[in-house]
Amino acid sequence: MKRVFKALFENFHYKLIAFVFAVLLWLLAAKKEIVSSEITARIYVKPPEKFHVIAYKPKYIHIFVEGTRNDVSALKEEARAYIKLPEKLKEKRGFIKIKIEKGNILLPTRSVRIVAFSPKTIDVKVERLIKKVVPVKLEAYGIREGYRLILSPNYVTIHIPESEKGKVRFVRTEKVDISSIKGNAELYLNVETAYKPNPKRVKLIIRRRNEGT
Repeated sequence: MKRVFKALFENFHYKLIAFVFAVLLWLLAAKKEIVSSEITARIYVKPPEKFHVIAYKPKYIHIFVEGTRNDVSALKEEARAYIKLPEKLKEKRGFIKIKIEKGNILLPTRSVRIVAFSPKTIDVKVERLIKKVVPVKLEAYGIREGYRLILSPNYVTIHIPESEKGKVRFVRTEKVDISSIKGNAELYLNVETAYKPNPKRVKLIIRRRNEGT
């Protein structure tokens, strides 16, 4: 029995280090192991710049993928896929049937390889975007007396579906508290809108009324 204990515990710290290294190597190998899996991912459609997606079907795509165990697991947690529509898109009433190419499926984990997928087509209803110039309204509170607030520029260009051009008359800045500002100041604020604005930010100029801009 003493010999057994001596064999077990002699140079125990070296044996422990060797065991820990063996476990770490095994874990590293497991992470690098290539696995295959089938994933059901939510579809998000990426239209060309001049188009807006009104509706699309189906909403999910089944993808057979290969990759490291870690990357495949991450993709399963994300469970989403982006389908890029072709640049030359023909606008028409109703749904357009578009063939899905493997190269047009974008996954959040790019190192994972797509082996196969289903369905092979997607039905999309799109609308052309138009440019519209609209005023910007300031969303500020804590405004002190005796100050002037100037937005520069106070108009932006937005890309909006043609059917909604009469509904959107202005956009707003992000909300900002200026109660702590004393004296002249300049702030840059994001333009808050669901439509792509140009520019994306405007400058808020704060000046005392008895001073120039």
